[in-house]
Amino acid sequence: MPAIIFVVVSGTVFVLAELHPAKDEGAAASAAPAGPADAANGEQLFADNCAGCHGEGGTGGGIGPTLAGSQISLTEARSTIENGSGVMPADLVSGQELEDVLAYLGTIVGG
Repeated sequence: MPAIIFVVVSGTVFVLAELHPAKDEGAAASAAPAGPADAANGEQLFADNCAGCHGEGGTGGGIGPTLAGSQISLTEARSTIENGSGVMPADLVSGQELEDVLAYLGTIVGG
């Protein structure tokens, strides 16, 4: 009897792992940029998601570095946003939102 229970439970676990029922299939599709970057929307997204650590307008004041006037490149910014760094988690924004935030960052950084 224990062998039958083991086989049933193991089979169920395997099937569930293969089907990924908790995986959000829509997230992958929405991660791709939908259109041209919008710096104005990026500014609002920055205020909502980034200013708590980087300060309003990226001027500093939190635990994140000052971005306004910094020499960070948009390539470096993209990598940091996508991969995280230190206490900053990865993917706070992605897809079109990432493109919009990068467009906004392009207006405030010096690099």
